[in-house]
Amino acid sequence: MRITLHDRQSFPINTQRIITENGYLRVPGRVARCGVQQYLASELGLKDRAPNSIVNVYRPPEEVFSPASLASYDNSDVTEEHPDDLVDSTTFKQVSVGHAISPGQRDEEDENFVVVDLLIKAQEAIDSINRGKAELSAGYTAEYVNRPGIAPDGTPYEFVQTNITINHIALCDQARAGHLARLFDTKTTENPPMPKVTLDSGVKVEVADEAAQTLIQTTIDSLRKRVKDAEEEAKKAEEEKEAAEAKADAKDEEIEELKEKTSEDAISRRLNEVISAMDSAVKIAGKEFTSDAVEPMTIKREALDAAGIKCKKYASWDKAPDAYVSAYFDAEEERKDTEDEEEDEERQEAQDSVRRLGGELGKKLKVGDAEAQRIASRQAFLDKRYGRTKEGNQ
Repeated sequence: MRITLHDRQSFPINTQRIITENGYLRVPGRVARCGVQQYLASELGLKDRAPNSIVNVYRPPEEVFSPASLASYDNSDVTEEHPDDLVDSTTFKQVSVGHAISPGQRDEEDENFVVVDLLIKAQEAIDSINRGKAELSAGYTAEYVNRPGIAPDGTPYEFVQTNITINHIALCDQARAGHLARLFDTKTTENPPMPKVTLDSGVKVEVADEAAQTLIQTTIDSLRKRVKDAEEEAKKAEEEKEAAEAKADAKDEEIEELKEKTSEDAISRRLNEVISAMDSAVKIAGKEFTSDAVEPMTIKREALDAAGIKCKKYASWDKAPDAYVSAYFDAEEERKDTEDEEEDEERQEAQDSVRRLGGELGKKLKVGDAEAQRIASRQAFLDKRYGRTKEGNQ
């Protein structure tokens, strides 16, 4: 991610200044340093923690002193305090009080710092410097890589800053790079600002020196991390507990369901359903149909297949929903019942016709005993074939 940030914090050091003929102040100053610096989570746009949480960011020497980064200092504007936005052609007249007149270079006395020559033009800014406002803060854009590690001085960090490009240099009361990031000016304030530690509440508390600040802030950060880890562990344990309880509840429901299925009434109902489905299946598929299934729906599907009935809407009866199979099965059973009733009616009509024909012949014909015996035998054969009793009923 690429983010625009400003450095703030402070220290006194010997410096030199030159007032030009037209009243400008020319003075070199330390404007930035390498190493670990601290930022608020809100400055880095981090959403996984409180906005006022302190985040350690490592500025490697190879990034701070890269040729491209050092060259970007040259001609950058000087402002009094940081403006709300980056300085550009639309804002420099309102915010600029001077500019850098050299590229950045590594400080010979302290190789951790970048030194730049500045030309302060605005009289109000020069007056502020004379009153003791002498610390410097670079305003720049940079990319932040989430790559935790330990700096050479033993300080832990979470992000690494890369591709640093300078936009402006601000005169300020407290530079993030420390008190040494300031104009080379012997006129220091009588009581320089004290380093501060940011608490969880966002309140800043002054401490004795920068070393104490780093130690305390690192300890606070470590405690915050331990608290956060403990909270996450507690949350995970609670989630696992809830999951276990949910599984136990599901198992209890399964047991109750099995009890209900294995009760005497349930078994009786199930048996009746299977018998009913089997009786209907025989009607549809024929008396030769058999099935070892104990599921009514399985019996219905097998019967429709055995009857050679194709499933029109789905690839097969196995693929069809239960409701569709049941509806088709019931319709087919009703159709078979209707066919059987029609066959019974036709058989009854045939039997009645034969009976009437025999009666008519008996009235009209007078025959001998031999012929009567032959007719009686014929009538007995017809009665037996059509299942007629002596009373003429089936």
